[in-house]
Amino acid sequence: MIVQDARERLVRFRGGFPVKPLDARRIAGLLEAPGCTRRQVLDAASIPMEDLVPLLGGRWAGSSPLALDRGRRFEQRVVANGMTDLLPLVRQKLGLQVQDIRQLDLSTSELKTQYPDPEIDLTRLRVKLTRSAVEQMLDGDQAAINLLRHPYLPLSLGDMPTHLEPDVVAFAASGNLAPLEIKSFSCVNGVADPVKVSEAARQMAVYLLGLRKLVGDLGGAKDRVNTSGLLVMTENLFLRATGHVINLRPQVQRLERTLRAFPDATRLAPSVPVSIELPGLPDEDAPEVVKDAAREQAREAVGALGMRFGDGCTRCPMLTFCRTEARLQDNVAQLGNQAANLCGDVGTVTAALELAAGSRQPDGAAELAVADELRRASIALELAGARG
Repeated sequence: MIVQDARERLVRFRGGFPVKPLDARRIAGLLEAPGCTRRQVLDAASIPMEDLVPLLGGRWAGSSPLALDRGRRFEQRVVANGMTDLLPLVRQKLGLQVQDIRQLDLSTSELKTQYPDPEIDLTRLRVKLTRSAVEQMLDGDQAAINLLRHPYLPLSLGDMPTHLEPDVVAFAASGNLAPLEIKSFSCVNGVADPVKVSEAARQMAVYLLGLRKLVGDLGGAKDRVNTSGLLVMTENLFLRATGHVINLRPQVQRLERTLRAFPDATRLAPSVPVSIELPGLPDEDAPEVVKDAAREQAREAVGALGMRFGDGCTRCPMLTFCRTEARLQDNVAQLGNQAANLCGDVGTVTAALELAAGSRQPDGAAELAVADELRRASIALELAGARG
């Protein structure tokens, strides 16, 4: 009953806002702001950031329609003709002894074609077919699927179950399972954008954890899943496929720690305000007064959630909103983690500067230590300026 009440509290906070199931990109984003209650509540309530951020005055840096179209065309090309473009990459890069392709496509669009009955629960069907295919792989069945497209993998965030959908899972009877991610950004002369590669690696790490979870549920050992994955990209400026193997161990270890620390609904509930909720998402053609009211309500609701602002927030889509709030509150965290750690219990820039100048008397041992440290830093800066 307590757990149910806690989940209802998250639902009430979401109000009329749309729901979007968490995907690998969103779960990978937990690494951006670990321990931030604000992000945890928004994630646990399945609130789509691409709709929320613009209401808060931020800019959603999503992919352009052209980039999305290029991505779709590239993936279709890679998996066309029985995945013949993918086969040499699986052999050369992953070292899997795949002689011929036995593929299975579990994407929603494909299953709708195969199972046109509208009464069929496609989510449950995808879960069932994924389990069956992976179980055959683990059993060493020589006729098992070796390229599994868009499987449905289980993972939990706190006590909230979700499902992941990697592009492809590769397998050979003599080897292990490995995740493959298809991205349409270019690898020019063997070099790709490191930021994009890092983002892709974090997504693949989420898929790897989902694979491990499924393998464990089927009674297999987690080492049946490779700790590396294959990132498929476009070669140079063409839609020709090339690949690069990425060691996912560091990202997996960080994600495991973050997921273990993610609170369940009962622990999150006390942090969720009961007097304010998110608004319904206004239509594009809604009157400006309606949009303004929605923006104000969204800012009030999100502002009621505690935040943990720091250096890692630069990649979080909530950065603009939270940074503005930190500045308005004169929060030391706006100067970075190093300054915040140095100032300890001294939470505002004004208080820290007053302690450094000696115009404020320290209150307790903690503030006294901060005052001494800041005065030494101030003297050092003055001496450096004098010598310059």
